[in-house]
Amino acid sequence: MFAAHPKPTIQHVRGWPLLLLGMLLVIGVPVPVASPAAVAGRSVPPPPTAPDPPPVPALWMPVAGAVVRGFDARAGPFGPGHRGIDIAASVGELVRAPATGSVVFAGPVAGTSWISLLVAPGVLVTLGPVLDPPLTAEAEQVRRRAPVGHLGPGHAVPPAGPLPVEQGGSGPAGPSAGRIGSGGGATLHLSVRVNGVYVDPLAYLVDRPRPRLAPLLAPGGLPGG
Repeated sequence: MFAAHPKPTIQHVRGWPLLLLGMLLVIGVPVPVASPAAVAGRSVPPPPTAPDPPPVPALWMPVAGAVVRGFDARAGPFGPGHRGIDIAASVGELVRAPATGSVVFAGPVAGTSWISLLVAPGVLVTLGPVLDPPLTAEAEQVRRRAPVGHLGPGHAVPPAGPLPVEQGGSGPAGPSAGRIGSGGGATLHLSVRVNGVYVDPLAYLVDRPRPRLAPLLAPGGLPGG
């Protein structure tokens, strides 16, 4: 007599998972398959979000003058441009701190003296040139509107012609065309850096000259216009 052989079961068949999958496909049972997008979404973490820039406190004009040159950083971090504003004043005029902060630098740069104040975390304000700055110790606290020195020569001299009306000018004979006292004409440079990036100080100055309308000399406009 022949010995009885046990019937093969699914456990004894090699590759039974593939056999089971084939049977499910034959009878029409849907088999869930993860899409490539879902797999990629699970394997790639979302990009980190950049932190918000630190808030810049309100700044006050360091000298009472007209802005004769604006901000221009279009050439990149090392190319030509103007990474601040220039304010017309007289040599020897008192320079005040635009905001409360601590001194992080006070000393000579390229033959003139400059002062840098940390007015908020990550926010640095620089002024210059300044004659005989009284602040020499780093981390020294300075209150808003406190004197930090006197305007020195060495920066660009304001133009002799009329300034634009939006910058406080009033024509060829207006006071803004001069702003040059007994000490001679000069300009104070004011710059603001936020996390190492220069920004336009005009956006944060609360007491700068505001735009105003200039009166016309004739109902039809300026003569010869």
